[in-house]
Amino acid sequence: MIGELKNNPSRRGVIRALSLGAGAVSLTGCATKPDSGPYFSHGIASGDPQQDRVILWTRVLDSAGTDRNITGVWQISDTEEFATIKGGGSFKTGPERDYTVKVDASGLMPGVRYFYRFRVGNVFSPVGKTRTLPEGKTDIKLAVVSCSNYSHGHFHVYAEMAKRDYQAILHLGDYIYEYAEGVYDNAAVLEQGRTSKPKTEAVSLDDYRRRYAGYRTDPDLLAAHAAHPFICVWDDHEVANDTWKEGAQNHSEDQGDFKIRQKAAMRAYFEWLPLRESAQTEAGKIYRTFELGDLASLIMLDTRHIGRDKGLSYQSDLPMTAIPFDMRDPENPKAILSAEAAKDIAAKDIKPITVPFLLQEGSATPMTDWATIKALDPANLPEGYSYLPDSKKFRDEILGNKERSLLGSEQENWLSAELAKSKTRQKPWQILGQQLLCGKLGIPNIADSEFDYDKSPFLNQKIMAFFRMLGQMGFPLNLDAWDGYPACRDRVFASIKANANNAVFLAGDTHNAWAFDLADNKGEAVGVELGTPGVSSPGMEHYLPAAPGRVEEELRKASPELKFTNTKDRGWMELDITEQAVSAQWNFVSSVITPEYRVMAGPEKSTKAGTRKLS
Repeated sequence: MIGELKNNPSRRGVIRALSLGAGAVSLTGCATKPDSGPYFSHGIASGDPQQDRVILWTRVLDSAGTDRNITGVWQISDTEEFATIKGGGSFKTGPERDYTVKVDASGLMPGVRYFYRFRVGNVFSPVGKTRTLPEGKTDIKLAVVSCSNYSHGHFHVYAEMAKRDYQAILHLGDYIYEYAEGVYDNAAVLEQGRTSKPKTEAVSLDDYRRRYAGYRTDPDLLAAHAAHPFICVWDDHEVANDTWKEGAQNHSEDQGDFKIRQKAAMRAYFEWLPLRESAQTEAGKIYRTFELGDLASLIMLDTRHIGRDKGLSYQSDLPMTAIPFDMRDPENPKAILSAEAAKDIAAKDIKPITVPFLLQEGSATPMTDWATIKALDPANLPEGYSYLPDSKKFRDEILGNKERSLLGSEQENWLSAELAKSKTRQKPWQILGQQLLCGKLGIPNIADSEFDYDKSPFLNQKIMAFFRMLGQMGFPLNLDAWDGYPACRDRVFASIKANANNAVFLAGDTHNAWAFDLADNKGEAVGVELGTPGVSSPGMEHYLPAAPGRVEEELRKASPELKFTNTKDRGWMELDITEQAVSAQWNFVSSVITPEYRVMAGPEKSTKAGTRKLS
């Protein structure tokens, strides 16, 4: 009988329940196919909780492997023994949705822990725990994670979160990675058998489905899903690296139409994750709001796909300084070095030419000999010469372009309206769950002697020298983040000041831990930002191979708003929300490369209502 099934929805409970439902469990934590009949192949999950409902998820296959629809039933109860049934119904799934099951369990009570399960014939799924959102001024505790690369490390972070008590887990993106084997993984981890499927890059619907299926064999990820409801947004790797609204860095023409790939990736995302689907999600709009009782509005944003303009790159978008040349004698143009020299030359005969400069003791003298300029090899300039960035043009016209947006105008307007609604309802906190670092992050000034360049495939002395120069000009480290869209950030900050009580940005993406005070261009406090480290993806130590303490010290010097960072450890963040304050506690794991690890408690940072700063 259904009511007699008992399970402990811990990590071991999930594995034990899988064995009850399917006879055996593989070492990966996914139910092994039985000789006959249906089986629940990838555990259970819940998500998108509201005060009166929650999404329930599972996947069921038939051992015969035939493409046919499967029907079953689901139940939800407020007791682990299912002594009282609070909801239930039937479901049907099949190849059209990759045999995943998603139901919206409604008619529930606010702030209650529930237990749920599925059944096909006489075969039961594991039992999962979930929780509806509360009403009133009840204190709330959330876990915040991002960036879980299966072939880069073990999911110890998920295992730890499964053991703890949270209202929900916020996943801020990069739930999977699309790369082919050997592109962005760790050799020591691959040797342990943690390899993604398929081994080729995920491009098609079948590719993305197989990638999710592989990730969802991990017992620690299964346990986290079984223990808590998830609230998710995507970042770029659910589709391809550095996506924007019309393309991605990691997409080439020979991979077909980007929009077809993006649509396939998003379809697999919605099939495999416990998100509520609607006409909005069908249109690719994942931004939405969750009301956390009377304390906070959790506003989940999409900074990657729906409205993001193409990102900038210093390599391709930073213009170099040019000087005017008199082109009346095209065989022997002459440099124009003063306004006086240009006054008798028609505008049509003047052409700006990019030239290198001789750098000596704080001075920069342009190269003016035309024959030498024509013969230059830009990659092998004469000693002492360098091209100089046109910092003013880049800052004012390119980086500072007022039209550029991370969100798109529709989402920007929606965000302003959501902030205003929350303030009108007298919610103390407006929490923005999103992907990218919003705080202003400068370029650390670290000497070559402090780097072990052999440890980084991304950095060498020449590149670091270029970045030091950019840092001296006041440019940011990461143009992929909000720093690459300052006009959009200015608009959002203005909206927060006008429409919010206390704003807290949550950020993922970087694989590192952060805490920022956020201020506008006038230096006025806007809110705070709390960034979560990655589950397993490599952090800044992978890109800046110097002593982490020195990297962190120089980052703080270059970034006045930065109050805390950890650039070397993987982990997660716990967020405590009360009427008076929001506090973040960072937790780290000692290793994701080995199966053995220990948990290390990080610092705690908090912001009090009304201050708009970290205390």
